[in-house]
Amino acid sequence: MAGRIPQHFIDDLLARTDVVDVIDSLLPLKKKGANYWACCPFHGEKTPSFTVSQDKQFYHCFGCGVSGSAIGFLMDYSHLDFVEAIEELASRAGVEVVREQGFESSEPKRDLAPLLQLNEKVSEFYQQQLRQHAVATDATNYLKARGLTGEVAKVFQLGFAPPGWDNVLSALGKSEESLSELRELGLIVTNENNRTYDRFRERVIFPIRNKRGQTIGFGGRVLGEGEPKYLNSPETPLYHKGREIYGLYEALKSSSKIQHLIVVEGYLDVISLYQEGITNVVAALGTAITREHIDLLFRSVSELVICMDGDSAGQKAAWRAVVNALPALRSGRKIKVLLLDEGQDPDSVVREKGEEYFGQLIDDASPLSNYFFDYLAELHSLDSIEGRASFVEQATPLLNTLPAGAFAELMKKQLARLTKMGGGPSSSSGKQRFRRSQASRGTLKQSPSAIRRLITTLLHEPKLAATINMDDAWLKSEKPGMAVLKEVLLLSDGGEDVSPAILLERFRGGEYEKMINTLFAEERLITGESSEHELLGAIERLKEQAKKSRYEELLEKSTNLSDEEKKELRELMK
Repeated sequence: MAGRIPQHFIDDLLARTDVVDVIDSLLPLKKKGANYWACCPFHGEKTPSFTVSQDKQFYHCFGCGVSGSAIGFLMDYSHLDFVEAIEELASRAGVEVVREQGFESSEPKRDLAPLLQLNEKVSEFYQQQLRQHAVATDATNYLKARGLTGEVAKVFQLGFAPPGWDNVLSALGKSEESLSELRELGLIVTNENNRTYDRFRERVIFPIRNKRGQTIGFGGRVLGEGEPKYLNSPETPLYHKGREIYGLYEALKSSSKIQHLIVVEGYLDVISLYQEGITNVVAALGTAITREHIDLLFRSVSELVICMDGDSAGQKAAWRAVVNALPALRSGRKIKVLLLDEGQDPDSVVREKGEEYFGQLIDDASPLSNYFFDYLAELHSLDSIEGRASFVEQATPLLNTLPAGAFAELMKKQLARLTKMGGGPSSSSGKQRFRRSQASRGTLKQSPSAIRRLITTLLHEPKLAATINMDDAWLKSEKPGMAVLKEVLLLSDGGEDVSPAILLERFRGGEYEKMINTLFAEERLITGESSEHELLGAIERLKEQAKKSRYEELLEKSTNLSDEEKKELRELMK
């Protein structure tokens, strides 16, 4: 496994990065006053409410509330994961990503660029064959029969593998090195008789691209009645079918405002729906939808709609997808399931009823909770004790894979209601973990206003942390929000050379990330020198509150005070 990226490198990278330059290269900005403005790319609006602060190195939308650093923008806008965003900023800054020692694999990381470049050449070869080969009419007629246009074929870079055993081999395997790479990519095969030939022959070719648009593999649909009907690249250093999704690159490229992704069965479902204007569609690659697929999709959107074909195989595939998705359903993630009628598939529904009708079906799709219990109710009768027992035995281990939280607790309570058990299968330890997680997060509404204002001021002006002595008595109180304040002070490092964006990133993945992001996004009406006055005023109020709390505590035990505590009480009474 590659080494972790150390925090000091992330801090240094953000210090080298100008968030205005990063965002402006992707979303044109206009300067207005001290900040830069644009219409928000994350929600529809006509009047700009998306602002970028060069001073604080972060962005914020007053319309929808999104905010973050340059890293956060690349993750939200370009749909990169955290490491990919770091790598992109490092590339822009002209530096190599530093990784911590002790986590490196024993083998040096391989440069996969030559394999990616060869895949691109192969993809271009197949596209050229579709346009120019003498017998490509069979492929073009097939695509036309499926209702596909040349424009959508170009978007998905569709190609054609002509008849013959050595088309790719002859065109691109002219050296020992290229032969070795073609073999490693699964594009040529050597049989037991030592005969080498092309894997894909007489098939329509579907290049498979990763989220960055790099061609990592290929799928081929046979022309005629041959077997297998669909053939994919084997597992290679570039292609792992259990981790990649077809159409994700095209879906994300079509819009930066995608609210949900529709998961269908195959290549042609994705392409046909895309052509009809439904561009937020993806498919698994000849395998069941895995947990890795689900996590990959949830990095780009917060809601998935599973829509498989209406036959029994499609419905079984939908159930497997839901089962595999359960462990990934942490807070903020949602899944719906659209059950089509027997004999229907997404492509046929859109062609017969239109995009608007299909869109309404998606809106009305069953929430995962309803689908889960309805599916099991079809298998186990709830009218008998035996049926309810079978229901519980199948549901319980599945529900136990859900992450601890409100959704898991409510699902288990619903199981108890349906099966008339009177108590769910939830374990006490699970409940305790949930209560502890809720308590540790705290709620912003409970936090005293002085602490809230103090935290917000420090987030926007980290240099003010240097004015606070961590040994002061008032910081030892256990008031709601005090733990968060201490974490802010700790991560501020005294405020020296720490920008608001750097401080924000130091909370990423931590216990208080969500709370910090909420406070960080609040509009600051007090700035400059006034911020320090506000901070000092908030500290004074917190000191008074701490004294009052201590005074009441000592009065409570006034009959059993030590000499030192009596002296302290007299001082407080003054």
